[in-house]
Amino acid sequence: MLKLFDKLEELVAVVLLAGTVGAVLVGAVGRSVGHPVPSGPEIAQLLLIWTCMLGADLVMKRGEHIRISALPDALPPNGRRLLHLICVVCIIGFLGYCGWLGWHLAMSNWAREMGASGLSYGWVTLAFPVGCALMIVSMIRRLVGHGLLFSIEPEHRDGEQLL
Repeated sequence: MLKLFDKLEELVAVVLLAGTVGAVLVGAVGRSVGHPVPSGPEIAQLLLIWTCMLGADLVMKRGEHIRISALPDALPPNGRRLLHLICVVCIIGFLGYCGWLGWHLAMSNWAREMGASGLSYGWVTLAFPVGCALMIVSMIRRLVGHGLLFSIEPEHRDGEQLL
């Protein structure tokens, strides 16, 4: 069931990215032929923020976010576990706090319209708390699946070497 959700999330992210490109293209072509599409940039903004948040979650699922490993590599195993625990707690706490603030922001922007498109600006701001919630779930899944020590490390894929 989770694998299906992961594949669906990847598909939605790709479709949203294609939609972003399409909205920018339609807006640019419309302007160049003298028939601007005023809602083009707004739709592109909406699709781009959702693409970014889904993309951040996909990267979190794989443990491929930027990390600096000099300090953990220099520590003994118990020190490394403690550092990873501190990092995981900070990451989950930060995402939870940002998601909570983002939820309040989205709800306060729900009545605000996005200019020409007439869509609620709440749809744009809602991407942030949803993305934070997805990343918290992904972090917890990595903890359960890989353990504390490897919860923020990249996945090793068959035949792939990590630098």
